[in-house]
Amino acid sequence: MSEVTQKQRSFKDFSYMAEIMFKSLGYDLMGSVRPRWQSILMRCYFVLCVISSLYESIFVTYRILEWESVAGSPSKVMRQGLHFFYMFSAQVKFFTFMVYRKKLKVLINNLKDLYPMEVDQRRQYDVNSFFFSRTTRSVMYFYYLVMILMAFHPLLQSCIMFAIGIGKSDFLYLRIFPTRLSFDSQTPKGYILAYIIDLTYSQFIVNVSLGTDLWMMCVSSQISMHFAFLAKILASYLPNRKREHEDLDFLANLVRRHQVFLSLQKDVNQIFGLLLASNLFTTASLLCCMAFYSVVQGFNIEGISYLMLFFSVTAQFYMVSSYGQMLIDVSTKIGAAAYEQKWYEGSISYMKDTLFIMARSQRPSEISARGIIIISFDTFKTLMTITYRFFAVMRQTVGK
Repeated sequence: MSEVTQKQRSFKDFSYMAEIMFKSLGYDLMGSVRPRWQSILMRCYFVLCVISSLYESIFVTYRILEWESVAGSPSKVMRQGLHFFYMFSAQVKFFTFMVYRKKLKVLINNLKDLYPMEVDQRRQYDVNSFFFSRTTRSVMYFYYLVMILMAFHPLLQSCIMFAIGIGKSDFLYLRIFPTRLSFDSQTPKGYILAYIIDLTYSQFIVNVSLGTDLWMMCVSSQISMHFAFLAKILASYLPNRKREHEDLDFLANLVRRHQVFLSLQKDVNQIFGLLLASNLFTTASLLCCMAFYSVVQGFNIEGISYLMLFFSVTAQFYMVSSYGQMLIDVSTKIGAAAYEQKWYEGSISYMKDTLFIMARSQRPSEISARGIIIISFDTFKTLMTITYRFFAVMRQTVGK
């Protein structure tokens, strides 16, 4: 499909996946207009998901503290550790999201107002280049498919084993999570209630985990798009000493727009800083537990499912790192564009202002986790190194 006939993505296309993650939990960040009965149903389901999440999180934490119940069994330790870190990561993301939800909404609306409205403008901005790639979307679909399979596999296995077994006592009552709750889940009614809690809890932690990352990727891609457009118009500008006033006005307008996007990028760090700071630690812990548990389980359905989960979580963090790297790369292009244009044909004042732009662009815009961790490909490499070292140490320790 040629560039002329290709559909130019709207801002709604960029935010759709992130919005649907939270809408499916019953929470509409942007407050879409809908009938009152739908709003009530969504609010009730959101409350149910939050209560299920808090209820099961308490027992997941208690299970970890109750060390005697898992001590001596590496597979149980790893599985409980996996669930704890996954729960902890999702809870931190949800807490951060709810604290900064109003600021995030303002940021999204600001970016929406700055988004090019006309089709020709969108072509000039090359908006499609900054939309989620096919690979990125495939990773997200694969991640969610793995989660769905893991959510319904215990129920299907229990039903199949019961169907081929002898008598009602053969029903296994397998659940998504091994956590003991405050009631007996080994009875039909208790099992149904426990599985409903497990499903809403798992949907909550999966959607929150993926949804917050999608919002971060959405806003960072928008800022990267604007940085790239500024670099594009700066590189194509032809200064002339005879029209010094127009040249300086052009640079002044460009610097003002640049400052606006730098301010928006600071808002991204403020909103997602705590989330990213915890994400590296919890993701490394998750990957370590998944890898070890997969090795312990061996080549069976559960071992393969957790191995698939390992690859999907790794791909998810790689996506986040790639958008952080994109912002770094694109923000430095402004300085390169200032250098590559015919700045030497402009006035002395124009050359001085151009030099100032080049100096400022030497400090790239970054998605920073509280100024401690910069989200980039280097961070992804660090994550995988930490995961491998933790995995090697634990395997050596358990093997003794």
